Amino acid sequence: MVITDSRPLVRAGLRSVLGASDQLETLAEVGLDEAVDHIARTTPQVLVSGLRDDDPQTFRVVAAAKAQHEQLRVLVVADSVTVIDLREAVIAGVDSFLLSTSTPEELREGVLQTAHGERVVSPTIAMQLAGAWRNEPSDASASALTPREIEVLQLLAEGMTNQQVGARLGLSARTIKTHVQNLLVKLDVPDRTGAVARAFRLGLIR
Repeated sequence: MVITDSRPLVRAGLRSVLGASDQLETLAEVGLDEAVDHIARTTPQVLVSGLRDDDPQTFRVVAAAKAQHEQLRVLVVADSVTVIDLREAVIAGVDSFLLSTSTPEELREGVLQTAHGERVVSPTIAMQLAGAWRNEPSDASASALTPREIEVLQLLAEGMTNQQVGARLGLSARTIKTHVQNLLVKLDVPDRTGAVARAFRLGLIR
């Protein structure tokens, strides 16, 4: 098992919790920048990664690691989660998704189940995902975009990140992430690239 996160304290915390199980062997605790190379060299069975808010790097690392080691199983532990996070997790190849509010026992059991080929998802995340599916509007909802959402779309089309869009509009990156999440649902697309492409096709932006 390899543990990764950009935050040393989070890595140490995960290692402390998971190291309390005789059934789990921690091969390494590495930063995100080192994770892919390390996994390519050691071919662990499981990768456990933390996920901070508004963090695009974690899912890129997971996707790259999966591409190099097809048998790798991945469990992500997040402080919070949005529909965007869930979509990106599925695309990257994440197998299990837990919240940091999980108990140590739930985390250890989740890693074991993930290692055995099962998928483990926190109930809160499962309910949020189910709610997103249930409430997803039809194609006609594209016409219901707010002026602010159109502004965000236009800036995304210019290649800006959430942070850059937020700086331009005087909003936080987290608020922009929420706007992007709403755009994905309203436009019925899996990612921001799809949102921009569809917005151009519908004439919502130029």
